[in-house]
Amino acid sequence: MRFLVIAALAATTLAAEPGFESLFDGETLIGWSVVPRKNAEGGWVVEDGALKPEGKPGSLASARTYGDFDLRLEWKIAKLGNSGVYYRGGADNPTATAIEYQLADNARPQSQQNPDRRCGAPYGLYSPSQDATRPVGEWNTTRIVARGSHIEHWLNGVKIAEFDLDSEDFAARLAASKFSETEDYAKARRGKIILQDHASAVWFKNIRIRSLD
Repeated sequence: MRFLVIAALAATTLAAEPGFESLFDGETLIGWSVVPRKNAEGGWVVEDGALKPEGKPGSLASARTYGDFDLRLEWKIAKLGNSGVYYRGGADNPTATAIEYQLADNARPQSQQNPDRRCGAPYGLYSPSQDATRPVGEWNTTRIVARGSHIEHWLNGVKIAEFDLDSEDFAARLAASKFSETEDYAKARRGKIILQDHASAVWFKNIRIRSLD
């Protein structure tokens, strides 16, 4: 009976999200590759159906690239943890020029001192409109929508950031940020999805995407 209930719930979820493809099968790293990092150690593991970095293995990048998309996933993070999701990342150094959707325990000092480093923020550029996080240790839901230059960041059903890459506002924020001298930052309109390894305990599951191209 329990199996039938779980199967029915899974079918309902799939039916409610037509057009989405799963990026993680809940068991393996098929469809992902590790981004090399200096002095790497450990690896990505699957723990209770969720992806988790152990040690400092390097970030995890999707094999496929995406342009316009609706990305959804669930995640949780350890106390004072810090991680992120990058999108439209390049092949050589995907985290150098891609925008990061910040994942963090907002109680950590860096997030307290810098609103644009709080959970859900386009890291270093915009502050989220509100703190929509759930308590540390609980699962959160993230949604990123990219349509051309228009980007939306959602957290637990709340749209907490919305911006246009071609706007004067974005240009001004970029010029005032630490990315101002980074060549081609946020220029790509197609690239990989990257789960950041930032030496924090973080878990990812139910990762799926719908192409809007």
